[in-house]
Amino acid sequence: MKRYCRMVRHRRRRRRRITPKFLIILILFIAALLMGILAISALVENGKTPADEPQGTDKPGFFDTLFGGSTPEPTPTVTPELTPEPTPTPIPIPSPTSTAGTSAADFGLESEMQLNGSAVSSYRAPADLTYPEAEEYTALEGVITFRGNNYRDDPTYGTAGTVREKKLALTWTKEIPGSIAKGNPSDGTWFGVGWTGQPLIVRWPESTRRIMNLYDEKKSKDGLVEIIYATENSYIYFLDLADGSSTRDRINGKWTYKGSGSLDPRGYPLLYVGAGDEGPNGPAENQIISLIDGRKLYSYGAKDEYSVRSFFGFDPATIVHAASDTVTYASETGIVYQFKLNTVYDEAAGTISINPSDVLKWRYTTKRSRDGQANNTYWLGFESSPIFWKNYMYVTDNCGDLICFNVNTMEVVWVQDVLDDTNCTPVFEMNEETGEASIYVGTSLHWTVDGNNTGVIPFWRIDALTGEIVWKAPGYRCTRSNVSGGIQDTAALGKGKLSDLVYVAYAMTTETETRGLLVAYNKADGTEVWKKHLGAYAWSSPLILYDDNGDGYVVQCDSAGHMYLFDGRTGETLDRLDLEGNFEASPAAFDNMIVVGTRASKIYGVKLK
Repeated sequence: MKRYCRMVRHRRRRRRRITPKFLIILILFIAALLMGILAISALVENGKTPADEPQGTDKPGFFDTLFGGSTPEPTPTVTPELTPEPTPTPIPIPSPTSTAGTSAADFGLESEMQLNGSAVSSYRAPADLTYPEAEEYTALEGVITFRGNNYRDDPTYGTAGTVREKKLALTWTKEIPGSIAKGNPSDGTWFGVGWTGQPLIVRWPESTRRIMNLYDEKKSKDGLVEIIYATENSYIYFLDLADGSSTRDRINGKWTYKGSGSLDPRGYPLLYVGAGDEGPNGPAENQIISLIDGRKLYSYGAKDEYSVRSFFGFDPATIVHAASDTVTYASETGIVYQFKLNTVYDEAAGTISINPSDVLKWRYTTKRSRDGQANNTYWLGFESSPIFWKNYMYVTDNCGDLICFNVNTMEVVWVQDVLDDTNCTPVFEMNEETGEASIYVGTSLHWTVDGNNTGVIPFWRIDALTGEIVWKAPGYRCTRSNVSGGIQDTAALGKGKLSDLVYVAYAMTTETETRGLLVAYNKADGTEVWKKHLGAYAWSSPLILYDDNGDGYVVQCDSAGHMYLFDGRTGETLDRLDLEGNFEASPAAFDNMIVVGTRASKIYGVKLK
């Protein structure tokens, strides 16, 4: 028994004894375990697990590493993904509303409405009339209404490309002879291209081009860019931008066209154009014409008994609300028309028709117009083309009012006094960074003329939300005799590198014997940045072309046939092209080609080189 106990104690003592060999194995085992844990941890940190490792790769083993073998590849450094910049939260823009001094009541504005011939006290449009932003107004390639879109801020399409010479080059000339008697024949005739007289320029989709009454060689011409020009001699011309040649037969509209036409923003082959004066063919009317075959599909406004004026004219350019198939039109009769077109367009069959319904007519008077009825001053009506932003229309009248409407209800939101007869079209600008909505506008010299037949014409920036004046540039003293002085043109808003400037021309100024002046104002505060004396007075609107570098070139025409090219930043005169006739009309441009007509019965195609 004692011997057994000694043996047991001996075995226990031997179990506690650790030999050098065992110690080495134990250390190796622990080291291997630690290395494995570290390796797995590194793989997990890199988004991998052992199962993700490729098979058959020649990697150093554990014992190689431990005993001085090849060093393993270092764990690659993972570059963390950059956190994307957060999308800026759009600045909430409140709805327009009046403030002290800009309500309809402040101006004594009273209005009435008819819907389908019956008087109504309230109105709601059949569909929501919220307009898109200017760059989304149309998918057509080109300039399809006066000053390009519903903001009236850009009569150009594309860019001028690479501008090396900074020169203007006459490319082609189109003669447009003929005339038509004025409403009062003793006053003479209408001829050539006059105010506002801007051409439309469009590259039709091939499928649309194929169904229109173009000449065969033009119908099959790839990339054809067509000019559509309604003129004062009563004809509507169709020209090829490349060379000025005719693309189809002209249309005899039977009335003079002093304003500018519009195309349908949906790409439908429809032309909207208004007569500017009565003539030998009867009272003026507003027309909608099919560009498939040249037929007049519809007309309205002629001798409308709902008018508060005896004169009938339709100079403003039409804007179409594409989503609801609706036209809202402010006329020189003092009536705002709004109606659904009910357009049926079958391109495959080559047919189009309209059947207007839900016809609303809105008319108004103001205290100023009522007080002036006795001596025929401060008459009503709209000669300028309206702006459309969201569900609001902004338009100036002959009575010196700038009016903001809600087109869904035809309620007047606010009114601002711009003092005088306003023929120029206001221009709208939305600053996405600040949320500021602005309107730039000036007036002609009419009601504010003094005893010396002169008057000071200012230029305004107005808050589009409230109607309040942001700033009022002092402007220039102008004269009025047989030529209307002041601002007849529509201002050009600088963009990109010129986004801090707005350009406008003054006619019949007393500062210079030639009576013409182009001024660049700072948008922020209305200070004058530079000015250029022109060779004659100017009713034509400035136009800005940009090259591939974003540099801007201002084109300005005057009444002596001069077409100027200015550096948009400095005002440096880069070139002057001398052509024939009075440029009353405003130009439009497609890429580097400028198109404009004159009262000398000519249409010019001019290239910026």
